[in-house]
Amino acid sequence: MYDETKLSEYKFRIAISIFLASIILYTAVFYELKGPAIFEIIFIGGAFAVLSFFHSCWAIRKITQNLQNRK
Repeated sequence: MYDETKLSEYKFRIAISIFLASIILYTAVFYELKGPAIFEIIFIGGAFAVLSFFHSCWAIRKITQNLQNRK
């Protein structure tokens, strides 16, 4: 599902997802998390960032395909 009127929002979501993934990676590498914190930060936060990134990429691709088909 995607909204064709929110192309700029999807682009913003990609930037935020990359930023969030880089913060998660930085935290995991330099602070050496142990125990349940590693699960919460990497798996839950990372899954959110990755899924949001791929959903936004998919939505942008669909929107641009629809715009090209209209021309």
